[in-house]
Amino acid sequence: MYGDGLFETVRVVNGKAALWGYHCKRLDKGCKQLKIKTDPDLYRRLWSGLERVVSESGRAFEVCVVKLMITRGAGGRGYQPAQQCMPSEIIICYPAPVYPITHASEGILASTCLHRLSENPILAGIKHLNRLDQVLASTELSDSVSEGIMLDQKGRMIEGTKSNILLFKGNKIVSPVTTLCGVDGVARSFIFDNLSTLGVQGRFENIEPAQLAEFDGMAIVNSVLGVWPVRVLDGINLPINTLVFDIQRLFNRALNFEFEL
Repeated sequence: MYGDGLFETVRVVNGKAALWGYHCKRLDKGCKQLKIKTDPDLYRRLWSGLERVVSESGRAFEVCVVKLMITRGAGGRGYQPAQQCMPSEIIICYPAPVYPITHASEGILASTCLHRLSENPILAGIKHLNRLDQVLASTELSDSVSEGIMLDQKGRMIEGTKSNILLFKGNKIVSPVTTLCGVDGVARSFIFDNLSTLGVQGRFENIEPAQLAEFDGMAIVNSVLGVWPVRVLDGINLPINTLVFDIQRLFNRALNFEFEL
């Protein structure tokens, strides 16, 4: 009821989740930040539950998406948690979403949302259950717009409503700082852990929308859709950087994506 919990959205291919370790690491950080009690068997239980729901849904040999939720647990009225509150674990399997192939090859239309992200360094980075900022921002999007770009309270670019932002400049990948708001996406973390494989450098910066003209392209990334170039932002045409396709190749090899290249 109070958004008092965490969730992870896990892409599963033929019963395997290539980014499982990244999801567990972020979930562990979130539990510490929200002071939700965990035990040493948590991730073994979650994996076992993931395998079970995938099998029971008949999706063991296809691509699907599993949502993992951990809440503080059942309690009475009021905000103060019960002393003996035990966390609840919820696991649901969904069909994989189907996106137009052109999103990955030709790029998407994006627009900047008027609704801005709330700032709280304790909640930044983790995927807590309170997603009201993203819900309100998403109400602004028309059917032709595939993603909304969200700003912080100072007007700096932070993330998409459902993705992280990548900007390209020469042989560098730049992504907005998410220390005050935004989510540390597992796919973005994977990319930054594999910069040497891509043959590029990377850094995190505070980025003003007016700086976009200084970059050689823009993309969005998350663990379900992969990486898509942004072709148009707020009616302005953007170049599609070839590094996007290098990342797609990396995702094909390491994460079992099937981008057509």
